[in-house]
Amino acid sequence: MGQQARVLVIDDSLANAEALAASLVADGLETYYALSGVEALQKLTFWRPHLFIVDINMPEHDGFAVARVLRSIGSTCDAGIIAFTALGRDEFIASGEARDFDGYCQKGGTHTLLLALINGMLV
Repeated sequence: MGQQARVLVIDDSLANAEALAASLVADGLETYYALSGVEALQKLTFWRPHLFIVDINMPEHDGFAVARVLRSIGSTCDAGIIAFTALGRDEFIASGEARDFDGYCQKGGTHTLLLALINGMLV
């Protein structure tokens, strides 16, 4: 990309959101975080990410609902959306709502796999 890639991390855990955002900044990505889908939508009024990393298990609006809303907004409908979740891949796919996501990565290890997925989507 000709400009620095922008990523928005959406996770209801402040510690997880801050840690992931800091890791992505260290990898050269312009990164913000939001602690809910509502907060993510508020950030869109002043900042447009190329990619969203979305936790699935969040109160009020889970990650599936957040992804549906992002796909319905003209300015974000084509952005990449990665599910970053504690759910196993089979459980994630079995939910039947995985269609709005472009990628999946399970939480719990290093961010190497997530970073590879991000880089693959941003080319």
